[in-house]
Amino acid sequence: MKLFQSFGTKLEKTTISQTWKNCNQIYFDTLEKLREICATSDLNELKEENELKISREMCLHILWNILKYPKHIKYRQINEQALYNYLFQKYHALGANLEKILVDIKILLQVIEFKKGNDSNWYYQYDHIKLLHLWKCYQSAIELQKMYFCMFVLLLIKQMKECVCYGMENGKNMKVYLIMNIEQ
Repeated sequence: MKLFQSFGTKLEKTTISQTWKNCNQIYFDTLEKLREICATSDLNELKEENELKISREMCLHILWNILKYPKHIKYRQINEQALYNYLFQKYHALGANLEKILVDIKILLQVIEFKKGNDSNWYYQYDHIKLLHLWKCYQSAIELQKMYFCMFVLLLIKQMKECVCYGMENGKNMKVYLIMNIEQ
């Protein structure tokens, strides 16, 4: 009954019942399997705010160009009007909030260490590119994607090989998976 309460809104009842049977009616095995099913099915249905998608995509695009072509000056300057036009197209296609996107992009540009010039365009402020800082910004933007986070959790669960069984007061056993085993 607890399984239906926990997973009834996420999975069909037949899936829950079949998983219960496949796991020999062991609650914790079934719970683990159902969590795995939910995690993988959630990957296919991930929904993010359109504003976040557009901002991250733009940030990744800017960072990748600077990292790939560190000596090309054109990737270290961003025309304000061209940026607005590109974001307007994306906003229009996805029905996102343009003002929120513009605010997010301006914050991201400042984090990347761009500065707004007197002509309202954005310029990377260093003659010598700080590759390590830009690479860390790029990694952060990648890791913030929901799919990346879900895959990380799934891989973590798959790598948990060491299992410890504890006897509970009601006579049943509980499986606990260790993420790290630090011997003293």
